[in-house]
Amino acid sequence: MHLLITGADSLLARSLIAVLPADVAIRAVDARFSAPLARAETHTGHLRDSDFLDTILAGITHIVHLTPLYTRLEDDNATLEEATRGSYELAKAASTAGVQRILLGSSLDFFAPLWDDYRPDESWRPLPQPRLDQLCPYLAEVALREVARVTHLPTLCLRLGEVVDDAHALSHPYDRRWLHVDDGVSALRRALEVEVEAEGWKVYHIGAAGQRTRVPVTVAGDEPFGYKPQHDFAGHWASEGATPSFQKPVPIPAKPIRKVVVFGAGGPLGAALALALAPHYTLRLTDVKPVEELMNIPPQSPGAPLPVRPTPPHEWQVVDVRDATQVHAACAGMDAIVNVSVVRHDPVDAFRVNANGAFNVMNAAVAHGIKRVVHTGPFMLGQRGGGGYDWDTFLVDEIAPRPGIWWVYLPSKLLGQEICRIFAEHYGLCVPTLTFAQFVNPDVLPKRISTLAVSWMDAAHAIRGALKMDGLPSPYEYMHIGADTPLGVFPNDKAKRLLGWQPLDDFAEVYRRR
Repeated sequence: MHLLITGADSLLARSLIAVLPADVAIRAVDARFSAPLARAETHTGHLRDSDFLDTILAGITHIVHLTPLYTRLEDDNATLEEATRGSYELAKAASTAGVQRILLGSSLDFFAPLWDDYRPDESWRPLPQPRLDQLCPYLAEVALREVARVTHLPTLCLRLGEVVDDAHALSHPYDRRWLHVDDGVSALRRALEVEVEAEGWKVYHIGAAGQRTRVPVTVAGDEPFGYKPQHDFAGHWASEGATPSFQKPVPIPAKPIRKVVVFGAGGPLGAALALALAPHYTLRLTDVKPVEELMNIPPQSPGAPLPVRPTPPHEWQVVDVRDATQVHAACAGMDAIVNVSVVRHDPVDAFRVNANGAFNVMNAAVAHGIKRVVHTGPFMLGQRGGGGYDWDTFLVDEIAPRPGIWWVYLPSKLLGQEICRIFAEHYGLCVPTLTFAQFVNPDVLPKRISTLAVSWMDAAHAIRGALKMDGLPSPYEYMHIGADTPLGVFPNDKAKRLLGWQPLDDFAEVYRRR
């Protein structure tokens, strides 16, 4: 076995390396090392660096991926990008490099809202909180799951309690989240050795022994995995303090929407949106470039709108959604946010704009007490074959996304949508998420219409509906925005019902029998 360990400066990684058999070749990777590692070939660098990935994956057969759980970089955006894009690139590269198995270290803290009343197991939906210590491992799960779905690379996700050693247990009050490092190591070793039941994705919950643990062992204890923890920390139970029940923050209250900031206003959808919103709201239009520069670029597609210079009371600001400080400043004094920013093809900036940008926007919304955030993106149902939905028709809004992995636009947007959902549910926000597949100018019709197509202005009016509606059935609602066509694949009933929206353009002359 040739083993790569990421996040290797952690207690768990160092403890695993110390007990692995001598015939296991170990390559340890992290952003930095606090002390030398015996027995391992060490490398410092970032998983986001493709050249670095090529170096560290050479000859590797197995991976233990702990970076999302433990590696923290110079700022929040760098940490999040390492956990998201880094995990995605690592798994994709591993699938083509002949790696036989990936183990992902994740967290049982996702289930904190349930601990007081329930015993969640591997089949329960995680409820991560919008903090880096939970967003990083959770979003890494999402990224690796989608890679495993497409490539069938065996990927075992081990959600761990808080890994501690004896010294920590002696010097701290007992915490029911604790997992003894020896039990964590035994779970990793078992995951490296066990016969994989099937190709693809598998989750195991790795808790401590005994009934005091926050998440008792269930599926992981069954064969063939057969995890048997040995430590229950009984000698430390008496030191346990009062544990407060999980409490969500008070929901951010709604307020009248008069001022709206738009991120990505320089694109064609942003240009159409400015035209639709200007009579009704005071707009702060933002993009990464000055409007004068964007006005003079060729249209994205035939007949696509171009931005125009706003006139008072509206304004244009140069804002980069990758920069948390700029996003925070742009949201000051605003009542609502619309995020139509997007990067579709660049493998680096797609994650920085589509995922990190969403993180920056949602953090700014919370900081400024902005309840209404309209998020946009692509429909996520385009993966080919049996793993996706292209064999199906009547694809309703609530079905699970299947973004695939070969176009970076889709998985990066999926992570951004998950970030928005987590923030919305935790802080009681109102986040309608509108998804699109094809934009059309009805005066310049293409030869073929997508199964989910909409005119630029109908799309803009849908976003206006998302601003003027009273609220949503739940904090985060996902809906497809498409024209009324006879194709019958993507119903638009939900958007009509929730947004009070009615598309005007149906492109009938494209598909009507002549």
